[in-house]
Amino acid sequence: MERSVPLPLPVRAWSAWKNRGPRYAWHKVLRRTLGRWPDWKRRLLYADPREYWTLRGGQDYFREQEDHPTRTGRSEWIADRIATYRPTSILEIGCGYGKQLRAIRQRLDVPMVGLDFSPTQLGQARVYLGGLDRVDLALGTGARLPFADQSFDLVLTSAVILHNPPPIAEQIRREVMRVSRRFAAHNEDTDLSYNRYGYDTAAWYRAAGIELAECGPIPTEPDSAPTQFCVAEPCRR
Repeated sequence: MERSVPLPLPVRAWSAWKNRGPRYAWHKVLRRTLGRWPDWKRRLLYADPREYWTLRGGQDYFREQEDHPTRTGRSEWIADRIATYRPTSILEIGCGYGKQLRAIRQRLDVPMVGLDFSPTQLGQARVYLGGLDRVDLALGTGARLPFADQSFDLVLTSAVILHNPPPIAEQIRREVMRVSRRFAAHNEDTDLSYNRYGYDTAAWYRAAGIELAECGPIPTEPDSAPTQFCVAEPCRR
């Protein structure tokens, strides 16, 4: 996909204010101006992750992600890996606008559910995934999944656990184990930033005595990128 030329900052600010209101415009200003002060950026912008991703989600975020070829490369690689496990059903926690679900659907025709706590992300997902059979979307949080134990053959998080503070990250991991039957797959960067907490998800599974089917960096990313993809087998604990 050809990358679009960004509009001048005043034009983007006015468009943000006009189309999505003052809260979104202020949110965008903070994201653009606090880069030198990550601690303040986290306090002022990321104190409530749900609000952050609700404000950030939508058409602007969709275009931002789709304009990055590396995002697509990573998504396609992850979908290839997921397909090798031949799961019979999939839950993605924090599905965003559905990029990963769409890539997986191109390889597997199994029931899939995407869950996200951001209404704007889900609204975009309904458009992006429109017309795909057996793909359901649900509003909810990974820290308290509205599903019975072992409801899904494979549960996936893609850049989700890393965006949550430690107590919530712990709840999400335990909920993943609760609702998965065979596999828990995770794509999580391990670096620290204003909205990333730098977790080593594979180390968490090893400490819990849970076997890993695979673990390693994502080869589509630069060698210096702090990426990790791992697949755990909770049923073999």
